[in-house]
Amino acid sequence: MAVRPAGIATPSTPTWHPGIDHRCGIDDVRQRRPHTRDLEQAATGVIVIGAGVLGAAIAYALARNSIRVTCIDLEVHGAGVTDSAFGWIGTTHTGGGSELHHDAIADFRALDADLEGALSVSWAGSLTWFRTPEDTESFVRTQQGLGFPIQAVDAEGFARLEPTLGSRPDIAAYAPHEGAVAPGRMRRTLLAAARDLGARVVEAAVSEIAVGIDGRAQVFSDAGVFPARYVVLANGLGVPRLAAQVGTVLAVESAPVIRYTFRTSAQLSRRVLSGPDYEIRPWHRGTYLGAESYTATEDPYRPVLRVHRALDAIRRDFGLRNFLELMDFRVGFRAMPIAGRPYLGTLRTAPQVLVACMHSGVTLAPAAARRVLHHIIGTAELASI
Repeated sequence: MAVRPAGIATPSTPTWHPGIDHRCGIDDVRQRRPHTRDLEQAATGVIVIGAGVLGAAIAYALARNSIRVTCIDLEVHGAGVTDSAFGWIGTTHTGGGSELHHDAIADFRALDADLEGALSVSWAGSLTWFRTPEDTESFVRTQQGLGFPIQAVDAEGFARLEPTLGSRPDIAAYAPHEGAVAPGRMRRTLLAAARDLGARVVEAAVSEIAVGIDGRAQVFSDAGVFPARYVVLANGLGVPRLAAQVGTVLAVESAPVIRYTFRTSAQLSRRVLSGPDYEIRPWHRGTYLGAESYTATEDPYRPVLRVHRALDAIRRDFGLRNFLELMDFRVGFRAMPIAGRPYLGTLRTAPQVLVACMHSGVTLAPAAARRVLHHIIGTAELASI
């Protein structure tokens, strides 16, 4: 895949945010030297721990801007939590009204344009509804109050958007700006593009991080010791353990999620549908993807029961006569900051260590990567954690 050199702006060059050149090439940085860090320090290397969608996006953003970067993960070629993600590129369902959330869609579109459409995003929007019309109306008002371009549609408007759904809610929240992506493909595409730009991707277990009195950081792994000017913790549930080694306590919980694939001969949804009984979207050639959150218990059959209950509701609402064929079933464990806000910043106890841990990682990865890049090159500052 051809990637345009950073720092070359043309009238068609996408921006990741109004008024900012998100790709911010090295030549551009030198023009603003009074406001930047020492480029030689930044160029001595960044270690990104975690090769999920967040780590891959950060590695790509840094490599794209001529910064030496090494991405380390225990399962570079395996299926981590990213490959178990639903892939909804949405800001309304996460409940976040932060600047990071507000920039997420524009950042995602610009990243995909920079990769010349290699992410294969579907920007068909989403429809969300709850048990009662009052709950849905409250959701719409809340999201509109946060500034998101969401609108309420009645049953007739819903039918125009999704004519195959027979049992329609009286009111639904329509977010036309949202989309969907294959998370595993996104991760692999970003890692491959980062490699093409000179990034190293190392499959190894990280045991320790340390910061010396000279301000230099070191990452200890079973592939050796990696020195760096900055370390970025983007390894999900592994973030608290490594942050604690440099004196910071972070509260992150494991939130299990089920992702399943099913097949039907009927045409179902055109976009993401998120209702009280199921969450589905189109997948590949007559197949659909579903997602279910659940509370982990000792009952090993609970995830399976949740999926079959969702399939029964889909069959009921779409008026299908035949059973749906369950093709794939997997459980992932999302890293969810307990405070409810993304962890994105530097550690007070070790400013050389940056943290990127958030939900939803798929949606927020491009926006988070841009902020990490600008912090490292000195054009913006991340907050301390």
